[in-house]
Amino acid sequence: MTGANQMISAEEISGLKKAHHALEERMEKIGKGRCSAIIKLSGMLEGLIADIESTLEKEKKMWNPAVITRVKLAKKGIKFAKELNYFEMWVATELKKGSIPEDSGKRFMSIVKLVKADKMPAAKEEFGHFEEIIELSKAYERAGEELKEQEKALMREQLRIEKALAEMSALEKETVDLEKVRRHGGLLENLERLREARAAYIRSMLSKPVAELLGDAEENSLGDYCSAFPGKEGMAEMRAFFSEYPAFGRCSAGQLCEFFGYSEKKLSHICPETSKFRRIVMGNRNFFEAVRSLEQTAFLAVDDEDEKAMDFYAERVEGAQGIVGRIRELGKEKHSDREEYEKNGRIEKRREELSKYSKRDLEAQLAEVRHLLELFHSSPSEEDAKETDGGKPGLLSGFGSFLKKLSGGP
Repeated sequence: MTGANQMISAEEISGLKKAHHALEERMEKIGKGRCSAIIKLSGMLEGLIADIESTLEKEKKMWNPAVITRVKLAKKGIKFAKELNYFEMWVATELKKGSIPEDSGKRFMSIVKLVKADKMPAAKEEFGHFEEIIELSKAYERAGEELKEQEKALMREQLRIEKALAEMSALEKETVDLEKVRRHGGLLENLERLREARAAYIRSMLSKPVAELLGDAEENSLGDYCSAFPGKEGMAEMRAFFSEYPAFGRCSAGQLCEFFGYSEKKLSHICPETSKFRRIVMGNRNFFEAVRSLEQTAFLAVDDEDEKAMDFYAERVEGAQGIVGRIRELGKEKHSDREEYEKNGRIEKRREELSKYSKRDLEAQLAEVRHLLELFHSSPSEEDAKETDGGKPGLLSGFGSFLKKLSGGP
């Protein structure tokens, strides 16, 4: 059951209860408390008859069986005879205990007698009585299980509706400070704007020739924000190298990294002092590779609690001063604002999920579910009892259609 449209109807509940009551009455006629012993003995006898029949069929198919085969068959015959005797003893024990009615005991003994007399068709015909009882018991169990499952499904539906109604009532009482929500929303927007400014700043750095980039890095103390940046001596040595070899100095950081894979011979066409290139430039390989991927690193990460980074953006990144000012203003009560913002988000999300339900419809469905649950525990009326008793031609009469329904038939 996934919703009210698929709930079992009152008529269906009534039909299931009537069918279950009819089966229960027939079980009572046999002796409801004795059925388990009858069914247990029936199962034992059914298996024994099947084994004997199988052995007899094999014997009939054999022509002039070998002596060893005849010996095996004879041993099986003795074994079956012993098992039939044991079965008679079990029946007698159950009769003495009162676990089975006397007529059932006599019928079991009669079937065993017919089997021993090699009158298997007659024995099987007599056993048909117990097959009916087995089918009756199975049908009764299935009917009971069906009633339980349908009741459980309704109880689940009841809980679902009650939970939805309780949440609706709780949401109606919820309040949020909209000014805090607005303020934190503004803070998030401005932090995103600053991230865009950071990305633009880094892209502009990466587009610059490395000679110019090194000058900017020293001027803006970028080494304070990235551990990969070399110290003053290293920076000075690299600037001198790029001044001596301007072809390298005009490269961007990404382009310069491409030279790291050159062979000695190929590199010598551009820089005769290959050892100098390897010592100064490739010695700072980590720096250039870090610069190439600065946007993916923590370099100048946008963090409103990092005052040093905020100052950098306000002072040195074009268009960021106003954004930083707004972030600082909106972030004064950040923690309490964030709690209210997140609370509002949860409330709005749940309201949207519940918006597909009508409170009035849910209340009507709940009333209907409760009514249906009451039907499961109501006693059948005298009229219902009379209907289930109408016509008594046989033990299993009157519920053939119900058996088909339980087994999935038309």
